[in-house]
Amino acid sequence: MIDLPREYVVAKFFEYGRSPSYNRFNGNYQSACPLCMESIKKKRCYYLPDTGIVYCHNCGSSLKAFNWIKEVSGASTSEIIAEVKNYDVTIDISKPEEVRPTIQVETLPKDSINLSDEQQCDYYSHNNIFTAANYLVKSRRLDTAVNRPDNLYLSLSDMVHKNRLVIPFVNEKHEIEFYQTRTILNKDNKLKPKYLGKVGSEKTLFNIDKVSSDHDKVYIFEGPLNAFFTKNSVAVAGITERGRSFTQRQEEQLNTTLRWYDKVWILDSQWVDQASLIKSEVLLKQGETVFIWPEAIGKKYKDFNDIAIAAKKDEISWEWIAKNTHHGLAGIIKMTEIKKYFNSRLL
Repeated sequence: MIDLPREYVVAKFFEYGRSPSYNRFNGNYQSACPLCMESIKKKRCYYLPDTGIVYCHNCGSSLKAFNWIKEVSGASTSEIIAEVKNYDVTIDISKPEEVRPTIQVETLPKDSINLSDEQQCDYYSHNNIFTAANYLVKSRRLDTAVNRPDNLYLSLSDMVHKNRLVIPFVNEKHEIEFYQTRTILNKDNKLKPKYLGKVGSEKTLFNIDKVSSDHDKVYIFEGPLNAFFTKNSVAVAGITERGRSFTQRQEEQLNTTLRWYDKVWILDSQWVDQASLIKSEVLLKQGETVFIWPEAIGKKYKDFNDIAIAAKKDEISWEWIAKNTHHGLAGIIKMTEIKKYFNSRLL
């Protein structure tokens, strides 16, 4: 196991990160991700020194610092070891040619509480974090949504995912293969990444176990929480502004399990989220079918979860989605109209 000096990792983060900076309030570092090439304005790639993880909220990449450096630099294990040796920091490296950084992957974060288990919920009912998590789930209608996963969890003590809501990604065999965690406390939304992925595991499609062959379409969302409110919905947990950017496992699921379904992409409202506008246009040019938000609703709400909360509904119908679904030139023309709206706001 290689324990990279923090100074070395920071140096590499500033070398390969795009417009890197240090957050003196939480001790973390952030930059625009060099893997998915997100916009420099966003800077949603984080190095978390306390955990040794580099995580990108935009593309969902979650790697130990050693593996991240290998990925962005193209350097081999032996080359990194040789470079680290030149640093004025003592580091224990035995049999370097055999070193393989490994991560112990668990099904769920340490000490996860099942929020559907009455006995567990009763035991933790006086815990402030549990109370906050329970409020988040109920206020956002995540416990009653039509396409919700069988269980949601709360992590109380995991080193990486402490005090976060755990959203399981269950595969076709009904096994938890991946998970994403979300901040619960409002104060954490400004100091920590809102979403984190499972370390050392390849990202999969959320809720693929819920897809039914009774319907010929599958609806693909970017964020998991929005997929809660429409049947036959999955989520990819991040799309780059260059369009589709999937892990090998997600590609496999799309090309096998979902091969025969007509796919409809549903992103955040293009009227309020310029990144969503760009991504939608790219998807349309790639030949995909995209849900384009109607103007009145799209200017008022950001995503399907917001609609569900405001309308007090647990399901958003296929029929309404179909009325606002576009493909090819018709969709690109719609995007042009929305771009004009964005441009007019800048004048």
